Amino acid sequence: MAVDVIIALNNDDISQKIKVIITSNGFNVVTMCTYGSELIRAIKQFSPSIVISGYKFKDMNLINIYESVGDECSFLAIVKEPYKAFVQEETDIYCISSPINPSVLINSLEIICQGEKRVKKLKEKVSSLETKINERIFIEKAKGILMNKFMLSEEDAYKYIQKNCMNKGIKIIDFSKKIINEKEGLF
Repeated sequence: MAVDVIIALNNDDISQKIKVIITSNGFNVVTMCTYGSELIRAIKQFSPSIVISGYKFKDMNLINIYESVGDECSFLAIVKEPYKAFVQEETDIYCISSPINPSVLINSLEIICQGEKRVKKLKEKVSSLETKINERIFIEKAKGILMNKFMLSEEDAYKYIQKNCMNKGIKIIDFSKKIINEKEGLF
């Protein structure tokens, strides 16, 4: 699957050269921009994986853009050496120096893609853990209701939930929510 990229540089010739290099290596250029405000709109419209960007635009700089949309995609900055340290200190933007070396460009994009894959996996794990925690909260609340209502131990309340779930063929979380809703008079 091709990775969607936006190229955002002041120089159209360099943008076209980069487009040729990266498309021939399997990347998909969704659009090219020359203004910072145009880049911000394009990021929101196309949701690219990576933005290849210079530092200076006519209307703003890369730091301003990053502050606005930095959480929405990864950035690869092509900057002159004096800006490289500044950009890396202020952001988590991956930087390479100009003039552009095609193999460095492609390797940098591949490194960013690998990082994105790791971040995606971590986000999925976090989401799964959050779901489990939220489900555990419902189950614990349902156990508490049963413990109070029927004077059960915690272990017996859980066994009651398990047994009813098995008999009714429903998930523990669904049965727990039903207990809570009945207690709150919603059923």
